[in-house]
Amino acid sequence: MLSALWAGMSLEAHATAQSRRVVTDANTGFAIYGYDPVAYFTEHAAVRGSRDHEYVWNGVSWLFSSRANKAVFMQNPDVYAPQFGGHGALAVARGYASDGNPNVWAIYRNRLFLFYSYTARAAWTEAVDLHVERADQQWPSIESSLSR
Repeated sequence: MLSALWAGMSLEAHATAQSRRVVTDANTGFAIYGYDPVAYFTEHAAVRGSRDHEYVWNGVSWLFSSRANKAVFMQNPDVYAPQFGGHGALAVARGYASDGNPNVWAIYRNRLFLFYSYTARAAWTEAVDLHVERADQQWPSIESSLSR
């Protein structure tokens, strides 16, 4: 029994280390907590995906609400995946990683951004271009500090 518990703990730790660059649900391992990244663009809403429409990209499982959304993502995932791996856009602009909340989001210049709170999104909107520029500059060093 102890070995089974140890095995479970080591697998969980491995999954967490694998997914730090992309925000994932700690319980399921699904990217952006199982929300469909394409739906933000097509339905203008945060929509939960289904295991029936799962796709592994960059070592992380992504869920989609439809076969069509999965197909669109598969053709060009960089277009639909949230910026900064789903980490909060304002946090990244300020130089650190913080899990984004898939229910607090914005699309700006055809890019999906997640935020850790509504307050963070409101602050981000006060100087969008400046925050995007800073986040784009900060992300490479933040990303390299996160486990793959």
